[in-house]
Amino acid sequence: GSLTTYCFLLLVTCLVQSRLAKVVPWRPLCDTRVMDRYIREAKDLLKAPCNQTFRFPNAIPLPSTGLNLRVWRSKSKHMKNEEIKAGLIMLSNATQTAKHFIANGSTKPLLDTIYRNTRTFIHILQLMDVPDTSNRTYELARPLMGRTVQNLLYTYTRLMCGKINIFYREMAEEYCKMRKW
Repeated sequence: GSLTTYCFLLLVTCLVQSRLAKVVPWRPLCDTRVMDRYIREAKDLLKAPCNQTFRFPNAIPLPSTGLNLRVWRSKSKHMKNEEIKAGLIMLSNATQTAKHFIANGSTKPLLDTIYRNTRTFIHILQLMDVPDTSNRTYELARPLMGRTVQNLLYTYTRLMCGKINIFYREMAEEYCKMRKW
């Protein structure tokens, strides 16, 4: 009786939630204020006070943020998605590594923000599930080696203002018109 009804409702709720999860990135994607907020926040992080003299005992690999627009435009959406995702994963790992070396209380919240935002964008890129239609492989650029929190902040800001911003807006242009948001 009621247990069967409860199980059925729980199953329906799970199915609805999983269907909604596939829709999640499109609504924020179509609202340009969302990306603008992330970019503004990234730029604000560069101005935040942190221990600029502290150097990590070991260099930490960071993703390359270089962007040649001609080369970028020649890449498929899937390649762009994968390149950004790999860069965000590398930055997320670098941020976690850096947190182990930091004793300064004012710097940890900066690293927490970078970590949280990189994980958010990794999740959004995974949900986009851009199909690979190119049958081309890509090589990740050689990682940069960061020694300071400033290197992390700068890399994060460049990634947000560069590749992520451009890709986000390319996807928005295509999908938001299609969905009439």
